[in-house]
Amino acid sequence: MKGRISTGLKSMQNSNAGGIRNRGFTLVELLITMAVASIVMAAIYSVYMGLTRSYTRQNATADAQQAVRATIAYLAEDIMMPGFDSQKTAFTTTILPIEHADSIRLRVKADRNMDGSIDDDNPDALEFVTYSYNSAAETLDQIRLEGIVGKEDSEIFMDNVTAFSFAYLDADGNDLGDPVPAADRDDIRTVVISMTVAEWAGREGRVDRLYNTQVKCRNLGL
Repeated sequence: MKGRISTGLKSMQNSNAGGIRNRGFTLVELLITMAVASIVMAAIYSVYMGLTRSYTRQNATADAQQAVRATIAYLAEDIMMPGFDSQKTAFTTTILPIEHADSIRLRVKADRNMDGSIDDDNPDALEFVTYSYNSAAETLDQIRLEGIVGKEDSEIFMDNVTAFSFAYLDADGNDLGDPVPAADRDDIRTVVISMTVAEWAGREGRVDRLYNTQVKCRNLGL
């Protein structure tokens, strides 16, 4: 009896072992599996790269937009000030609130310390400011904040500017030309600013953001 049971168990073990060995993957099945896995991985990589590029581009766009808005805010603050003269003694026929006005350069004055005069020789007094656009033959240009007229002192106010312009309107919204003649500068009531700033987005290349705004010169024409 014992012999029969032992023989039967051995037979079952041999049969199962042989079945497991017979159910292994064939070469064709392995090749098909690898091909399917490669297709799936390629699809996942493609989606990942697309999301990465989109994220990078969106970040670059946000950075460019933030840079434009910050720059415009600074410009607007200074452009609203020309003509400020609490004592009504700072400006004469030779000292004008807007000394220069063309499409790429604007120079304005204001009696910020309210002492009744304009400190032309002291840039630290902040009573005059000049913004100019470097329109040299470069890929990315700059807006510069100039110092005293006739001196070679200026600093970069904004980098990566691909396009920039000022325009000047009178009280009726009429364009006063480029440059604005000296006789017409007292008629300036609004300065229109147009600026495009670039940011790099890796393989997506360059992202440009355009911003246009109008700034009222609140102290002129009073």
